[in-house]
Amino acid sequence: MIRRVVIRGFKCFKEVAFDLPGHVVLAGPNNTGKTTVLQAISTWSLALNRWKELNDFQRHGGGYPRAPLARMAFSAVPLRTFELLWNDREYWGAIEIEVQGSQGWVITMQVVADSTEQVYVRPTRTILPATLKATSVPTVYVPSMTGLISTAEPVYQRPKLDQLLGQGRPGDIIRNLLVEAHQSETAWPALTEGIRRLFGYELLPPDASMADIRAEYQVGTRPALDIASAGSGFQQVLMLLAFLHTRPASVLLLDEPDAHLHVILQDAIYGELRSVAAKQNSKLIIATHSEAIIDSVAPEELCVLLGQPRLLRDRVERDRLREAMRTLTNQDIMLAQEAPGVLYVEDKTDLSILTEWATILGHPIHEVLTTRLFWKKVVSQSRDGAEGLQARDHYETLKLVRDDLPGLELVDGDAHPDKASSAITGQGLQRLRWRRYEIESYLLHPDALERYVRKVVGAAADRAVGDMRKYFEDNFPPAVVRDPLGDHEYLNTTKARTKLLPPLLDAAGLQGLPYTQYHEIAALMKPEEIHPEVCEKLDAIQKAFRL
Repeated sequence: MIRRVVIRGFKCFKEVAFDLPGHVVLAGPNNTGKTTVLQAISTWSLALNRWKELNDFQRHGGGYPRAPLARMAFSAVPLRTFELLWNDREYWGAIEIEVQGSQGWVITMQVVADSTEQVYVRPTRTILPATLKATSVPTVYVPSMTGLISTAEPVYQRPKLDQLLGQGRPGDIIRNLLVEAHQSETAWPALTEGIRRLFGYELLPPDASMADIRAEYQVGTRPALDIASAGSGFQQVLMLLAFLHTRPASVLLLDEPDAHLHVILQDAIYGELRSVAAKQNSKLIIATHSEAIIDSVAPEELCVLLGQPRLLRDRVERDRLREAMRTLTNQDIMLAQEAPGVLYVEDKTDLSILTEWATILGHPIHEVLTTRLFWKKVVSQSRDGAEGLQARDHYETLKLVRDDLPGLELVDGDAHPDKASSAITGQGLQRLRWRRYEIESYLLHPDALERYVRKVVGAAADRAVGDMRKYFEDNFPPAVVRDPLGDHEYLNTTKARTKLLPPLLDAAGLQGLPYTQYHEIAALMKPEEIHPEVCEKLDAIQKAFRL
């Protein structure tokens, strides 16, 4: 059986390797490549079997002869053109899929472009002829049941069944699978017993004597019903078990076998599939994002597709995977692999203000903040009852993507001494805390506010500026008025966003200015008006991300 797969240049993968000891469940969010892995293995098997039909195991000059494969016969992946098979549409590069067997053999099959309707397949020249002759790995790619099964289905030969599967139409062949099962002395009793145990239904023997196959089931003593009238969950399980019982000693590539299943049945289906596979001497490679299936799988059988694929180590990582599939987006996964670190802030405006200051100061971290930053909006962990994304929880799930990713949480002061800054080491999740109440507290410089009022109000700004300055002098402590950059308890304990800045701007005639525009104040500040702590924080971010 298969124990390792290396995929080069196939669809979303440039080069990636998967270890597949025993049964394996491929888990991860949508669009991370789970289905592509199954299709790559199916392509390898199809290419090997098609090449063997040449019956020429001799190497000629540059390598083994090439076997043509038409798109309509390419049952591994549904394609409207072969161009879609190549990574980044680099159509003239050869796809290579290397499979290692548990007996020690290694076979790499190449898919070489010819046209949009045909490719050539052959093994690489390093593979010994004896290995190619002796190796046979039957594989079956089973896509998820989509839509209703066909109401009329003639008897098909195996090549037609494979073609319909390759087109993603398993519902069009389910009656043929039942006919195959009924022809086996072992498959039919096992299949009917499994359906009886899981659903309480009695499968009736299919009738293939007419133009279309008749396949029915019965509930108790009620009249027989066509399988097309059954629920989609029953049809999905019937299809899966029919494949397992009619394809013994095979590698079963099952794409979302949990589709259409109630959560209770999802929990039971993996155990059922494993049990049947053990009796059939088959191997299961399953793609899923079902939490119920993930919970029922031993960690060492879970291959996580978050960045570079790997098998999980323990139950702690399995719990993280479950949480990752709830919280991580595909953009999170991509940025975690590329960004120097992840910055957690309590609002997007915090980042906007910080970026404006970095620009004014010409700080080296400016380029990261504007073009390379991975940031997430989170709620403070110290706020009782706060709902939303927590920095610690999100960061722990990101470690499944990239274990060495630095994280930094930039939190408001909020007059909470329990949220002190941590040591900035460039490792793990670190924390910076503003000494003032929040980042907007550092915008309270009268000269910067005057500049902003003049920009917004225009020609008639003198009176607006005068009213704003009078409010500032009448309502702020004298020490703050004299030294806006000083260390003032008033600014450390009073919320600037809602208590200090709005009345100041109201006095200037700017009633109702949304706080989401406060970064425009920061953009008009001069270097000498920016608090020294801002530069300290920018330096710390640079150190936290090891830049």
